Amino acid sequence: MFKSIVLWRVTRFAYLVAFTLAFILLMVQIFRLGYILFGLPMSSSIPFLALWMAYYGYYFIPDGVLSAVALVLHDLKEKRLIHVIYSFHISPQKIFWVFMIPVGVFFALHLTLSFLIFEEHVSFANRGLVLQYRDRVMENLPQKTFIKLGDVVIYTEKKGENTLENVFLRYKGTQIYASSATYEGMGRFRFSNGSVITMEEGRYLLMQFKDYWLDTEEVFSEDVREKRIMKELKLNLVNSLSTIPLSVLAFLGSLLVCRTHTQTYYLIAVLILIRQGILFTLKANL
Repeated sequence: MFKSIVLWRVTRFAYLVAFTLAFILLMVQIFRLGYILFGLPMSSSIPFLALWMAYYGYYFIPDGVLSAVALVLHDLKEKRLIHVIYSFHISPQKIFWVFMIPVGVFFALHLTLSFLIFEEHVSFANRGLVLQYRDRVMENLPQKTFIKLGDVVIYTEKKGENTLENVFLRYKGTQIYASSATYEGMGRFRFSNGSVITMEEGRYLLMQFKDYWLDTEEVFSEDVREKRIMKELKLNLVNSLSTIPLSVLAFLGSLLVCRTHTQTYYLIAVLILIRQGILFTLKANL
């Protein structure tokens, strides 16, 4: 009975904390992604949101597990159920191993997912959304108005069915003035009769052209994507391996140190900050 209660409560709290943290991160990112998500049909936005929650829900599972262990154990102490358990000759060591059962299950689940889901999947889907949004805006581009689409700023005096007339476009360090342009989709523009200004070695270079193509979508080769995924696999594995030691620290801290809920929350916050600090440092050095 005790094992079942611990397994259910730790599992429930772990998922609740993990997906709450993922949702909070989404709300922070919504200021950057919102104009895209709300500017596209739900058939495009919902799959992206589902992928986002799946990846970051997975990413925060170790935080959820250590939080669940600390909270459930403290709740047992606060309700004095821990003393009842001791009266049945169940030692702290046995209680520890009972708590390690759901921790081990989550560790095995997280370790398996480490080989299947990567942040690159979210980044790839995000780039796809940006392209869809850009295509949608270009179909209804307003005249005589500066429009910013990610790294692209574009202005046109007149828009025909398939062409733009008297166009200005800025993309990163490149500025283009042209009498006409055609948007070919997927971030690719074709300009006719104009000039392009670029900066190289601190100097501006001006070039006249009859036809000029610009691809504003950064396409990563398969080799680059594989290297990114290999780096993220290392990060995923460290993320998984952090589950057990930090859960042990959460158990010991909640059992031996924490006397109040506030102290338990402080313990959880410190452990999460330690874990995130390790992952951030590793990511910056990979």
